[in-house]
Amino acid sequence: MIKLNLKDYNAGRSCQKNVLYKINTSSTILFEETHEDSRNCECVELSYDLRSGQYGIFAHEYRSPVTVKQGCKTADILACAVDENEKKIATFIFDVKSNISAFSDDLLKDQALLTVIKEVRDFVEQIHAEMLHKNGFILYYKDEGFTEYESVGIVTKRFEAEKFTAASNLLEELFQKETSSVPKLVEMKLKNNLGPYRNEVGRIRDFARRRVMLCGKTYDLKVILLEKMSQLEYKAAIKINCL
Repeated sequence: MIKLNLKDYNAGRSCQKNVLYKINTSSTILFEETHEDSRNCECVELSYDLRSGQYGIFAHEYRSPVTVKQGCKTADILACAVDENEKKIATFIFDVKSNISAFSDDLLKDQALLTVIKEVRDFVEQIHAEMLHKNGFILYYKDEGFTEYESVGIVTKRFEAEKFTAASNLLEELFQKETSSVPKLVEMKLKNNLGPYRNEVGRIRDFARRRVMLCGKTYDLKVILLEKMSQLEYKAAIKINCL
């Protein structure tokens, strides 16, 4: 197999963005995201459970080296567990969203519906782009007969499926039904603002059902909830293995 350009992971040093690290033994890697507008910190513990003949791969905001950085989307976390004996590789793509449900319950106010559309669209596009970046090196494993098992997900404080379902229903009502329960003036304003997003109904409804369409295939969306550890810190844990 063609050797990949992997950098050995050093627990004593912080991981740089856009670098593929090789984890040779069972380890825990801590991913942290701190927001500029607050001191809040979201931490994700990636626990690599590795056995003989296995190694891990980790990257933060990884993008293919053939892409231009400007305008190129990435996801926060790319993790892999490789089993050389059984020729299988488990891949994990996750993005951290502080609170994906942080929009008004009243979808007719405060541009709440537009917020929903953009949040879901941007998240799916990030995961889709990261999958393309990941596929750029996974093909070398597949060429050697490896079988890949893919997982995609979101790490967030809250995931209120009913709010996304309501948003998809309202968007469908505005553009795909002859009559609407929305007051006429509000309906006209919403249609003017949301016209470019009229086809997002299916994507939002899938998201509410914890599903995403990526590269022509539907994936189950894993939802990992952050637990409040202190006033400023939230934490979640994800196990990375080949089992």
